[in-house]
Amino acid sequence: MNKRLGDYLKAYGAPLPAQEALDLFLGMARIVHGMHEQFAFYGQELRFDNIILSPDQPPRVLDCGIPQSRLAAKSPAPEDVAQGIRRDIHQLGVMLYQMATGQPVPERRSTYNFRTDFDETSDLLPVPDPRTVNPAVSMEIVCLVAKATARDAQSQAKSIGELLSLLEPSPDAAEGAAKAELSAPAAPAPAASAPAESAQASQANPPVRRDAKVTLAKRSLPVVSERTGFVLNEAAVKRDAPPAPAPPPASLVDGLAQAFADLSGTGERPTGKGFKFFLAGVSCLLLLVVSLITYRIVEKFFLGGGASVATRPTVEALRSRSETSNRQTFVPTTAPDDTRALLPALVAVKGGTFEMGSLDGQPDEQPVHRVTLSDFEIGKYEVTNAQYKAFCDATGRPYPEEPNFARLRNYFLDYPHHPVVRVSWDDANAYCVWLSERTGDLYRLPTEAEWEYVARNSPIGWDSYHSGGAPHEVGTSPPNALGIYDLMGNVWEWCADWYGSYPAEPQTNPKGSPRGTHKVLRGCSWYFSTVPCRPTSRFRFDPTLNYWFNGGFRVVRAKH
Repeated sequence: MNKRLGDYLKAYGAPLPAQEALDLFLGMARIVHGMHEQFAFYGQELRFDNIILSPDQPPRVLDCGIPQSRLAAKSPAPEDVAQGIRRDIHQLGVMLYQMATGQPVPERRSTYNFRTDFDETSDLLPVPDPRTVNPAVSMEIVCLVAKATARDAQSQAKSIGELLSLLEPSPDAAEGAAKAELSAPAAPAPAASAPAESAQASQANPPVRRDAKVTLAKRSLPVVSERTGFVLNEAAVKRDAPPAPAPPPASLVDGLAQAFADLSGTGERPTGKGFKFFLAGVSCLLLLVVSLITYRIVEKFFLGGGASVATRPTVEALRSRSETSNRQTFVPTTAPDDTRALLPALVAVKGGTFEMGSLDGQPDEQPVHRVTLSDFEIGKYEVTNAQYKAFCDATGRPYPEEPNFARLRNYFLDYPHHPVVRVSWDDANAYCVWLSERTGDLYRLPTEAEWEYVARNSPIGWDSYHSGGAPHEVGTSPPNALGIYDLMGNVWEWCADWYGSYPAEPQTNPKGSPRGTHKVLRGCSWYFSTVPCRPTSRFRFDPTLNYWFNGGFRVVRAKH
């Protein structure tokens, strides 16, 4: 009964005896050799499930019709034929390995290879020495597997014929057969007149078939390493002396390459430009790390770091120290009723002379100079969402975009008494123009000098230390002595001036630089800022941009 070789191996469940494995291998090899002589090869069709075993005939390769090379519409190129033959030989070696060990070839272990100048046939599995799995495997099978599955084309058998030539009758068996023939008595020649008797005698005593012992031809026997299972140079192995120790690396790169080879377990030393670039990158990284460590050591022990480095004040600590004189215990207040009015509430301010700027502040707060102001009225609170919404509804101006505060969703519409944000200087100025036309009075943004004049000695309000990460309703932080709220907190406030440097000479009712690119903002906001929260601190921003979520404004009603 016919059966597939794959089913037979599964049912057997163990390595096949050496002679049976060799017989099956030879039967398959002869069939494949016949196809190779016709410039055809099997490719993926050469596998155990396509080998048919019959009790009365040699193994057959069931390729379902036609080896792989004959499926193409045109004749294969010589290099394709050579590659196909090499794959068939390799596959025969893999099948012999599995028959002799009872296990499939282990999968390739994944390793990194930095070599760029090595041509490796990656689709042919490396086959180890079968004796590492089954120590009982004969040396004949070990050598056949090594010759059929050599990693490089130079060591691998070039044809099935080369593999078959490794097997020949044993010289001892051939000599014994010759001696037997010489010692046997010579049979008389049959008479021509008795052909029938001769035929009957031959039938009665058929000639004895002498099965020659299958062995390997010594003249072409490949040498297999006992440790790795790879084909070695025969001349090198013949020497009895142990291998000489590896010479010391000629350079640091060679030493590192050898270390990678030892760590990978493959024995392959990475070379080429890729490996050198890798080493250069690692070297630069190590140099950077060493430089940073050296810098920290020098800073700590030689540049006066020491204990002070660990306690160096942060930006927040510096701000806190600079504001200690103005900071008081913060107690929120209840918003007065006039915060609900659609017309901004005003506080009358008596004009006077003061010193504008600060010697202890930023460079743009200097020089300190004398400024004289006339009387004016300034907004008691920052302009609210409700007041700005009335302007938008009356003029058709778009509402400010949502600032996306974490706990104040739909900020513009659902929080009408909070300061309006995300308004540009152009938006704030347009509101003042609309308010002037509606009331008949002259409303405008405060000048920088007017804002600083009323903000002197103002308490800290909803700044980044108290706000909790969002603006608050106007009028809920303590006012200053003039009764004006939120000058030092809640939102930054647009001023009428272009940002520029201060003059040194005294001024009267200054209006800032005649031209510029940025407008001034004063005060501080609920959001952290690197600018200290002081009455003299200055900030600047593009007048056309409205995406700032912590900037608003208040108005001034002028009397001049």
